[in-house]
Amino acid sequence: MEHTWILAGAVLAAVLACGWLWRTRRKREFRRSQYRAETGKRLKRVESDKGTEGEYLTSLALEKRVRGNRRFVFNAYLPCRSGGSTETDIVMIHEKGIFVIENKNYYGTVKGRADREYWDHYLPGKHHTFYNPIYQNKGHVRHLKRLLEEHGWRLPIVSVVVFNDRLERLRVRKKGTDAIVCKSRRAAGKINRRLWRMERVLDDGELEAVYDFLKGQTKPFWWVRHGQKRRAQKAAGHRLRER
Repeated sequence: MEHTWILAGAVLAAVLACGWLWRTRRKREFRRSQYRAETGKRLKRVESDKGTEGEYLTSLALEKRVRGNRRFVFNAYLPCRSGGSTETDIVMIHEKGIFVIENKNYYGTVKGRADREYWDHYLPGKHHTFYNPIYQNKGHVRHLKRLLEEHGWRLPIVSVVVFNDRLERLRVRKKGTDAIVCKSRRAAGKINRRLWRMERVLDDGELEAVYDFLKGQTKPFWWVRHGQKRRAQKAAGHRLRER
């Protein structure tokens, strides 16, 4: 009996030690990340919001594996011609172009087609539809392209839709689009393959200039953020009524 308690205590101590090491490594990784440097957010705040945590994990994967000179801008507000603004998740400014990344945090299974307005999301015993994220990100790309051109930058822009690795299955027919659609663990590899076919368009100074300009779009006044949120909710409700 005594040996059993000793063994149980040793196992528990090992589990606690592993948990402590994992947590310490995660904190250190977060402190060193570009996500923390750019947003100033704390780890607890990031972990308390699944969408925000998904953005962080995607950016961390890209930060580690995407080759070449690049900078990240998170949650930039882009002005729309019709008034108001639209919010991006991640914009990666690379020496070979701009990557606009829409991050999705889903569980279960996602099925869709690039040319269909709505995609399907399946969970055990549940099913709902959501707006095609390729269409959603196409709007972000359009507004960003116009904004950059107005300030003298004509750059290649690539649309990327990333689902976090909590998603079990991603089945998307991408015929008819050049957007990258994948899970988080494959995003860096797909982006690197796209970069291999692209030419350098920004030197170090120009890259920093674009970064500084877009960074200025990340801190709008509170009424801009509030208005953007209300418009997004209204648009979502309108699309559901149309169906």
